[in-house]
Amino acid sequence: MNQISCELCQEWLVPFIDNQIEDSAVFNEIAFHLQDCADCRTQLEIERRTIGVVRALLSRSCCETAPVTLQERVAHQLHLLQLQQLAGFTQTEIITQYRRTEITIDGETQIEIETSHEIRRDFPLP
Repeated sequence: MNQISCELCQEWLVPFIDNQIEDSAVFNEIAFHLQDCADCRTQLEIERRTIGVVRALLSRSCCETAPVTLQERVAHQLHLLQLQQLAGFTQTEIITQYRRTEITIDGETQIEIETSHEIRRDFPLP
């Protein structure tokens, strides 16, 4: 496996933190690079803290409630879906899978990633 550069690793840090890297080879290269490179690990922690601050600010300042008309439309659509299911048109199955990955170096957890994937299947009722 080729060692990636610090520049390339740092370009991938935000997708790495958000677990948005679908190519497992790229993900593993970044993880191995982070094991060996203190500068990139430092940058990883800076990015994590920055993302945490931004998310905290957004959650505090984005407190708007949805307009009543939107709430009514959503409730109406949910009611229609429920009626369709009761009439035997479709049934929906939603499966949520969770996975947690930790990379430990010298007895200390350096990287911890949690992912969840939701699988939705619609099929007719018998």
